[in-house]
Amino acid sequence: MTIIELNRKQMTFQNKVSKVKKFINSFQPTDSTKDYIALKSKLDNIKSIIKELDILQNDYCALPDKVKLKDSLETLSDLQEEAEETKVSFLVLLSNYESKNETVNNTSKNNHVKLPDLPFPTFIGKFQEFEQFKLQFMNLTGNNTC
Repeated sequence: MTIIELNRKQMTFQNKVSKVKKFINSFQPTDSTKDYIALKSKLDNIKSIIKELDILQNDYCALPDKVKLKDSLETLSDLQEEAEETKVSFLVLLSNYESKNETVNNTSKNNHVKLPDLPFPTFIGKFQEFEQFKLQFMNLTGNNTC
């Protein structure tokens, strides 16, 4: 690739990062599930952009030594830093949703009520005591109308 093609590619990534930053700057939470999915999707996009920027940097470095890269590499470095900052912003927002989700899960776990143990009668095996055992057992369990 030529320096011109690489610079055009870099501008494309700059536009993509700008769009993602606009999303995060204008983000207004509405529906937690939709918001979480949208944030995860945009985070995946920014991760993909960061990988592509690394490849672009390698492409720049593969150009012949006589090509002046200083300005292009500085711009690319700034773009990579901007993309990383955007990624951190997404991770912070997502952590808020995940911590809220954990709070809900922990609250539901804490809402379990421990019922008192019932003293069940024990059957020793004597046939004469079976009717009494059966009546006690059915009164505790079988006739429960709650």
